[in-house]
Amino acid sequence: VITPGNYGEDFMKEALHADLSGAVKCSNFVGETLDMAGEFGFQKALLIGHIGKFVKLAAGIMNTHSRYADGRMEIMAVHAVLCGADRTLAARIMDCITTDDALDILEEGGFLAETLSSILKKIDFHLKARSRGEYQAEAVIFSNKRGLLGMTPGAAELLEEWKRGSEGASGK
Repeated sequence: VITPGNYGEDFMKEALHADLSGAVKCSNFVGETLDMAGEFGFQKALLIGHIGKFVKLAAGIMNTHSRYADGRMEIMAVHAVLCGADRTLAARIMDCITTDDALDILEEGGFLAETLSSILKKIDFHLKARSRGEYQAEAVIFSNKRGLLGMTPGAAELLEEWKRGSEGASGK
């Protein structure tokens, strides 16, 4: 399990009821962490992160620090349009400061679930590209306001596997 930092750890503990022992913090260096996972022969990697960081993965941005690339609203607006939203809704998203604000607009417009699904498909695409088929890479995205937003196709299975492994290791 890989998480950028405290938000991901808190979400793992509180919402997913998962043990943190053995989890790795990657900060903004998602791509480099995935590269190292391959170099060290990992078979599976489950990334758990806040939408504000992980929406960037949908555009192949693997260093999530805003100094290198932001694009959060652009990514969300494009996916909303791909899901049928109009120019007005996309413009409202572009004016947002936080991803939670953008999620509110998507919900108001009736595009939240479909847009999140589209974003997760692209996150999955870029994780698979970065891992080059050497290992399974999956992601879970959440927001502090809304909780779990979604997962890539194999993430739930990896999360359950992680929980079973940590329970066995701790004697639970």
